Amino acid sequence: MRYSVKIIFGKDQIRKYYKNEAFNDFEKIVNFKKYTFETKLQRNAFYKGISEAIGWLELEVVKEFEENDQIGIEKKEEEEEEEEDLFDYWSFIQKFYPKYYQCNSVLLSEILTKKLDGEEISQKDEEYIKDWDIRNELLEIDKELLCKAFENYFNIIYPKNN
Repeated sequence: MRYSVKIIFGKDQIRKYYKNEAFNDFEKIVNFKKYTFETKLQRNAFYKGISEAIGWLELEVVKEFEENDQIGIEKKEEEEEEEEDLFDYWSFIQKFYPKYYQCNSVLLSEILTKKLDGEEISQKDEEYIKDWDIRNELLEIDKELLCKAFENYFNIIYPKNN
């Protein structure tokens, strides 16, 4: 399984992308990059490094997908078209939530999701959430994360003019 990602670098180019404005050839060469990773661990390390640099670097993940060598090209294209129709709110949160990789709410959401999906979680986590309404708590946390991500997205696209 390989992981590919396309990224736009640059605040002005990100705004142009979301406003569906055309890019010149120079911007396409300099501001658009594609990266391919052989493992999910490599991809996650890349994102962690990028998130640490976010203070001096503006970027936007345009497209991310997994490639399975056993799937035919036609089937892959069909799956990508189907995926485009679904809103993946976690991808949106990951892209726009400030300091995503350092957020305790993101970690708690992951724990609650695992619990709700019947996956194993640590004994310490089990004890922490033992009397919770797991589904309701997860819904509230994810709503909060999504709202903050949307606010950040909105501020990027429509910055406040001082």
